[in-house]
Amino acid sequence: MKSPLLIAIILFLFILFLATVLILGILRGNVPREYRELYSGLKASLEDYERHLDSKNVNEAHRIIFGAELLPANANRGPDLLNPGAIEGVKTYLDRLKELGVQGVTIAINYPLYLQGFDRYQEYVEFYRQVAEEVRARGMKLDVEAGVVFSGTPFSRLRLNYSGLTFEDYKVKKRQMIINILTSLRPDYLTIGAEPDTESGLLGLSELKNPEKYVELVNYVLNGLEKGVTKIGAGIGNWGNIEYVKRFCNETGLDFIVIHVYPVFGKLLYNIDAVSEIARRHGKKIMVNEAWLYKVDRSVPNVAATAEVFRLDAYSFWAPLDQLFLAVLVKSARVNGIEYVSPFWSTYFFAYVDYNWNTARLSYSELSEMVNREAVKNIMAGKFSSTGEYYRKLIKSQEQDAAG
Repeated sequence: MKSPLLIAIILFLFILFLATVLILGILRGNVPREYRELYSGLKASLEDYERHLDSKNVNEAHRIIFGAELLPANANRGPDLLNPGAIEGVKTYLDRLKELGVQGVTIAINYPLYLQGFDRYQEYVEFYRQVAEEVRARGMKLDVEAGVVFSGTPFSRLRLNYSGLTFEDYKVKKRQMIINILTSLRPDYLTIGAEPDTESGLLGLSELKNPEKYVELVNYVLNGLEKGVTKIGAGIGNWGNIEYVKRFCNETGLDFIVIHVYPVFGKLLYNIDAVSEIARRHGKKIMVNEAWLYKVDRSVPNVAATAEVFRLDAYSFWAPLDQLFLAVLVKSARVNGIEYVSPFWSTYFFAYVDYNWNTARLSYSELSEMVNREAVKNIMAGKFSSTGEYYRKLIKSQEQDAAG
């Protein structure tokens, strides 16, 4: 006969087991308690903007070029791009994006990596030439963003010293970098800059926060530029100062205006409409070549370099909201006549990480490593996440509308 103590211990362990199973099930199937308010707030913002769009005339005939960020070729990876096998990884990634129906890719080629004198510059040029060839071989559009290396952040291994750089120096170097990209890659689209506040913060150049000075930079780059068939653009984040857009349209010869879309709280999504209306009025094309649901419900400093926010993207419970974000973005593109839409965190087309007791405490770098490992396995196996499959569905719906 078992002792009362042993029975009590067995009963306790059984209850503990059931509780653990229940809690883990809740975490996998639903939003964790600490994020429920944020989740519902973001969902409400997306639905509010969607209702606004539904009150407009949605041009179902408008053809969007569906893109995606080619993250394996992102310049923030630095020397990892030059490792043996890096180009093979790019090829496989492109193949999977092609399977989703993606028609174009966006690549960040950042200052100062694509300048003569930068360590291993010629090797980077050769790498990106191969990337461009692979993109074109698949019949895709090539969109290049000439931003700035995220030195000193968790988003790049490169450690660069921007101190001593002046605005005048930067104008000269930026123009040379744009010339180098045009000469070696001949992209379909090339963005001079799309987040003046991020650029200013990374470089420590206060002039870039001034729309008048940024227009000076753009015009310096454009003056006498032999761009060939490449369309040149610049723009802002949907949290940015619309005065830049007004000046870009009135005072420069840019071909298109860029909008980066991340935060959705308040009425920030409505800025897509405002920017698009200004661009259309001046005969400029409109592109959203960076976008992902930013998991905050308030303003934060330095939107583009906040690892504590971006780490949240990794958790699988966000997938339904990420998909709603993509659906709303596509609807906005149809309403506003946006030519090109390219989600940034394309890793999540392949994998997420479940939220549990272990992953809840991991840093951005640790979560990224975990997601990337899972994504690589799925990329090699030809598997997609629910968000990847949803993006495929959005692309396919356009094809069906065109056929029907």
